[in-house]
Amino acid sequence: MSDVELTTEQQYLLRQVEVRARQLSREELVEALCNAWEGRLKLKQTFLALSREAGFTFSLVERYPWQPPETEEEFEAILGFVPTEEEANNYLRDLYETATMELDMDEIVLTPDDDAEF
Repeated sequence: MSDVELTTEQQYLLRQVEVRARQLSREELVEALCNAWEGRLKLKQTFLALSREAGFTFSLVERYPWQPPETEEEFEAILGFVPTEEEANNYLRDLYETATMELDMDEIVLTPDDDAEF
């Protein structure tokens, strides 16, 4: 997502946030940061709920999925335990299959309500 550019308006708003943040105390900054993360997580939950209602399922993990774990410490941080070589390979295979998932258009069935607009 690093290739996505902010609009001029977004850049201006971000600059306003920076100017205002410089005037805040450490406690106010921590509170603002926590509030921002809370808002981000609520947006994520709203997205997941609305997607589920629309028939889509996503698994959004709080990490960078394009950087698969490589060390035992990274696996342990994600899984909560140090996996065996087989478990690690299965996890990496599942990551790959999820990331490269294809839709089976033959399996998608529209109900009369779904195709009423066509």
